Amino acid sequence: MRSGTLRKGLTGLLALVAGCLAGVAHADKLADRVVIVYNAEDPESRPLADYYAQKRSVPTNQIYGIHAPVTETISRKDYNEKIRDPVWQFLTRQGLLTQERRSVIDPVLGKIPWLVTVDSKISYIVLMYGVPLRIDPDSSVVERIPTNAPTQFRRNEASVESELALVPTEGVQISGFLKNPFFGSGSSSFGPPLNRQILLVGRLDGPDPQTVRRMIDDAIAAERNGLHGRAYFDARGTTDKGYIEGDNWIRRSYRAFRDAGYECEYDDREQVFEEDYPMTDVAVYAGWYEGGIKGPFQREDFRFKRGAIAYHIHSFSAETVRTRTAHWVGPLLAKGAAATLGNVYEPYLSLTPHIDMFFQRLLDGAPFLEAAYYGEPALSWQTTFIGDPLYRPFAVPLDEQIERMEADHNPDVEWAYLRQINMLAANGEPGEAESLCRTKAEALASNVLFEKLGDLLRITHRDAAAIEAYAKAVREPEKSTYQFIRVAIKMAGAYEANQQAAQALSVYEGLIQAYPANHNLMDWYKHGLDLARAAGNKPKEKSLQAKIDELLQAQQQAESSKKK
Repeated sequence: MRSGTLRKGLTGLLALVAGCLAGVAHADKLADRVVIVYNAEDPESRPLADYYAQKRSVPTNQIYGIHAPVTETISRKDYNEKIRDPVWQFLTRQGLLTQERRSVIDPVLGKIPWLVTVDSKISYIVLMYGVPLRIDPDSSVVERIPTNAPTQFRRNEASVESELALVPTEGVQISGFLKNPFFGSGSSSFGPPLNRQILLVGRLDGPDPQTVRRMIDDAIAAERNGLHGRAYFDARGTTDKGYIEGDNWIRRSYRAFRDAGYECEYDDREQVFEEDYPMTDVAVYAGWYEGGIKGPFQREDFRFKRGAIAYHIHSFSAETVRTRTAHWVGPLLAKGAAATLGNVYEPYLSLTPHIDMFFQRLLDGAPFLEAAYYGEPALSWQTTFIGDPLYRPFAVPLDEQIERMEADHNPDVEWAYLRQINMLAANGEPGEAESLCRTKAEALASNVLFEKLGDLLRITHRDAAAIEAYAKAVREPEKSTYQFIRVAIKMAGAYEANQQAAQALSVYEGLIQAYPANHNLMDWYKHGLDLARAAGNKPKEKSLQAKIDELLQAQQQAESSKKK
């Protein structure tokens, strides 16, 4: 080996090691600012707290056990006595919060003593599985609420973490919401002096303890190698002034991930993605507005990619999180998501997380909980933040991710290359994008990259070459039913564009034969009918029309039976 090559290799190695050490140092620095709170009344809670502390190197003297009811919902009295006050006492006793008593002037009460936090050594509190989730409304609480406050905000129910976030501040009003001082702020990261006003409180929770452990492991793994897969955004296409804001958030989130090189899909129909929508390899999901888990997430074989972040906007998406089937938060975690957000009671749209701000902050390299609070306008309100608070899926630059995964022979490197290819194409370098895609598709025998190569070729109307690429992307249909369906439909489109209606028809006939229970069966028959007509195949046209009539009759009979 030449000395210049040796020096170059050593330089690269040292840079890689330095990058790893820098990431570890940053993680350790954040870990020093974490307090973990578990529920000593739940036997699963302390082991999970210890597991997380060990994985993230959280100081053991910053783990604290409360004694609270083992329920998701608690009274305001129990929250005050069994969560808020004990946590505050622990923080001050340990010197993690330093407070001084000062006098303030109240226009009615005159001079009154007040506790002011003058120093905070922490920024994050993690509530572990077993700690209650939400505080019941309490009609016995009497507060002076401004007379112009809307009725819907004269309420005092809240999520536990949104209330506990205000533990550094004494005597705040609990009815209604308070403005989050960190929301959309210009601070490059969360810390002093903001952590003397609020703390970022989230939780590691979910359907069961095994899910929580998996979430912790997945966050750490994805943090090292990056978050890889596809991104799906499900808007509603609404023009209603009360709801259009949600669509705007989702649209901006889609653009942010598209610009970051992700393979993105954006849907603006009112209904959510159908159950048989060919959604696969999901790393990021944002959608709304169904009351409970629906669409592809209902499929038995559906699993998110490791480290995935998923969020569905709904007023009661987190009414319970210790479930695999109800609402959204629990089921999304059960299907493999590593982090999510939700609402424990009705929050009203404008006071829910502005997910475009959340996702952009995350893409900029912030930890999960910092990004979540950056996009959350209200405290003492209804949001729950579930996931490793220190999870930074975009902390490592893409080039470094590729180096690491190549060295580890990690098969997910194909997704990192896909991002690189998309960014080349977006930056006006289509030739370089296609060349890299072809090279890596062949080298890695990657279905993912062969599908992308077909897409790139179709953009420039090289449909025959695209068909060849798509054929390579579906060499192993047994690996992923829905990937096969998605690519097969693209292949049929390429055949049709290449004036090969008969071949396109054969693709749809193959899908019909292979997947007769698919919810898109009628659409496939209709596409096949159009193609049979285009090919001038009268016998095929007749048989397909007969099958469509048969399916329509069966649907009408089923609907008639339901009405009876």
